[in-house]
Amino acid sequence: MNESDSLVSVILGVNRDDGTLLESIKSVLSQTHNNLELIIVNDGSSQEVSRTVGKISDDRIILINSNKIGLTAALNIALKESKGIYIARHDAGDFSSKNRFYSQIEFLKNNPNISMCGSWIKESSLSGVDLGITPFPSSHAEIHDKILYTNVFCHGSIMAKKDDIININGYREEFKNSQDYDLWLRFIELYKVANIEKPLYRRVISPDSISFVNKKKQKEYADLARNCYSARKAKTKEPLHIYKDISREQSKAITQKKIYSSYKFYCGRRLYSNGKMRLARKYFLSSLIFHPFALKNIIYIFFTLVPKYLRSLFEKIWYKSKVKYNLKID
Repeated sequence: MNESDSLVSVILGVNRDDGTLLESIKSVLSQTHNNLELIIVNDGSSQEVSRTVGKISDDRIILINSNKIGLTAALNIALKESKGIYIARHDAGDFSSKNRFYSQIEFLKNNPNISMCGSWIKESSLSGVDLGITPFPSSHAEIHDKILYTNVFCHGSIMAKKDDIININGYREEFKNSQDYDLWLRFIELYKVANIEKPLYRRVISPDSISFVNKKKQKEYADLARNCYSARKAKTKEPLHIYKDISREQSKAITQKKIYSSYKFYCGRRLYSNGKMRLARKYFLSSLIFHPFALKNIIYIFFTLVPKYLRSLFEKIWYKSKVKYNLKID
């Protein structure tokens, strides 16, 4: 079989349908590379998820109903069920371009030293505002240099060689959040990775996202993944036991205002990065209204008001100050 005809196993964990699941699934099934299986783990055996999947008659779909086990365990179930040469991730509610799988297979075929690749992505707000293209570092060297400091992949956009994921034992179920980040950090120790410099994946940013609702735990699990990485590099024991403390910890309820503030700020940052200053300022102002004491909004509102040459100068000063004083402000 030609590698371009290889079976792709698309793995998707879902616990509800917010109204976008049907179209999200269709974006997978309508790929130009159609030799695929779509393994959907219904985490919690949601009836609405089953009804939505039942509307599609396609024998490439494998639906697995499960007790409520969380995304990490759901993805491992899908991995175990998969039969493909490649594993592709997809998140419920997101959308893949028609040529995504074909492009990724061709990329991996033409770069045999690369074991996993993601892509740049397009993002839009919940209200439909185009937030532009989000780029990620593309080469293995650049990803390796930046992975401890910034996001280097969109989880839903990746495709990897199944044997290599299995070789590192898939997702670690200690990580209830940031399971993808822990996977990347283990993956790059053995294999080379890359991002395709094309937006092959699209996602709608929602304030209901775990990145906003469960931000504190997401960060704590990411910190644990980094600490485990450092321990492996130093050939010492990984502090995996910490996950129990994170899991047991009762997170303080995040107010709806803070969630919306984070959401509006994220949208503003994406617009800012894509040069849409007037619209970005509108989002930063909205974020400031929801959380009046957020210094980052004031700083970025100021950035949107100054000429481009001054903005570049102030940005450099700002980023250097963040590093020098270890400021935990985006």
